Amino acid sequence: MGTPANVKYIVVGIDGTGSSSWRHADGSNSHIYQFVRDFHYGARGIDKQFFDGPSDSVWGRESEAILQKALDFIMHRLTTLFPQIKNGNIHPLDMFDVNSCMQSSQQTSFQTMDGYSYLSTSNMRLPVQVNAQMLAHQPFTPNQVQIVLAGHSRGGLVATNLARMLSPVIKVYFLALYDAVDRQPCLDGAVVENVKYVFHARRHPDVGSRGMFSNTSTQYKSDYHEERFFYTSHGGIGGSYVTSRAELSTFGDDSCIIQPDTRTISDGMGNVVTVDNINPLTKRFHKPIDQICSEGSDEADKFIREGARRFGLPIS
Repeated sequence: MGTPANVKYIVVGIDGTGSSSWRHADGSNSHIYQFVRDFHYGARGIDKQFFDGPSDSVWGRESEAILQKALDFIMHRLTTLFPQIKNGNIHPLDMFDVNSCMQSSQQTSFQTMDGYSYLSTSNMRLPVQVNAQMLAHQPFTPNQVQIVLAGHSRGGLVATNLARMLSPVIKVYFLALYDAVDRQPCLDGAVVENVKYVFHARRHPDVGSRGMFSNTSTQYKSDYHEERFFYTSHGGIGGSYVTSRAELSTFGDDSCIIQPDTRTISDGMGNVVTVDNINPLTKRFHKPIDQICSEGSDEADKFIREGARRFGLPIS
């Protein structure tokens, strides 16, 4: 698909939780870092910017701060690239609009207890939804500048909310989601809005990775989207996964670690029984699980990049 010769790009990538601690200095185990690096336009810190994900693994508390920094970066670049449009005339949504923890409205209902009815008032917190009015007068078009966002894990949640914040300004051209998850109490990323093209690489449930949390950004109000599952772990979708038990942290993901072929269990009557312990995926594909995870990780990144190139983006 062709792209206007004079189009400009602004590229933002937000990595997964704890990436500042697990990402190699050269970014070789981070698909988000590599996506930003390999986008052949502008310079890091000028027209493209990489952000590490939140360090708080439980609540992802830095997500809001990262979201605000990413929005500030995009708005600064827009006003620099297009100085004829004054900053005061461009109003993206702010944190109050998209952060449900910063909003409050009351809901009144009747409750019944022990035969008595009484009036109950509770606070309801919902983020602002994108509407037609926001989209009707966007000052920028993809023929002028194409906004490209990429996010892994909670970084995907941030990227989805960033696209929503830009609704009154410009439609995001391309959103690359690497197994986006929520696990953050204030940001709502269930629905992808204000995006032209979306590609979402998700971990296949048969791998058994991070079963305690599900994906977000799986409803798409976009011009076009593709979603595909890959046989690798949640970390593998983002480029980093553990294949050695010696490297496994306390709450780490062991889904890509080769287990012994057999294990012994008690039959409940004091007898020890030897049972088959080979990973079902190893039996299905006749490959060790660490190889399956490695191939799945590479395929997930390839899926995203091929989608970007299909719609004219200059990424290797």
